[in-house]
Amino acid sequence: MMQLHKSLAILSLLLLTSCNWLWPREVVVQTEYVDRTIPIQVRPKGIVTYPVKFFVVTEENFEEFKATFEDEYSSFVFFALGVPDYENLSLNMAEIRRYIEQQRTLILYYEDSIKPNEMIDDQAELTDEQNSQSATSVAGQLMQIVYSLTR
Repeated sequence: MMQLHKSLAILSLLLLTSCNWLWPREVVVQTEYVDRTIPIQVRPKGIVTYPVKFFVVTEENFEEFKATFEDEYSSFVFFALGVPDYENLSLNMAEIRRYIEQQRTLILYYEDSIKPNEMIDDQAELTDEQNSQSATSVAGQLMQIVYSLTR
């Protein structure tokens, strides 16, 4: 029984130390650059807008508008917007345009960032001065992106 306990102790010691005490090895850390292969997707088809007619109707031209409108559309149903609502509609369209432009800028930024780097080895050998110039350039690009997002 004692023999079994000794054997189990030695076996568990070997298993827990992974036999590392028998053959000590030196750990070597090596950096390996791998090109990303992320496909850039085709841009979506542009939007197609349909024509919209706006009529300016006042008390002076209401009767003329009613006759023309019924001739063209065969029924007298229309939607009216007040001046403040029309201004809000215009501001909403400007906000949509701003959002789309910001999304476009972000997409271009990420597309540029995933393009393959063919000069990785050359970039690894940059001097300290080149590194600081590169950091300044990246900071400038980021500032341009932030500026375009806040416009």
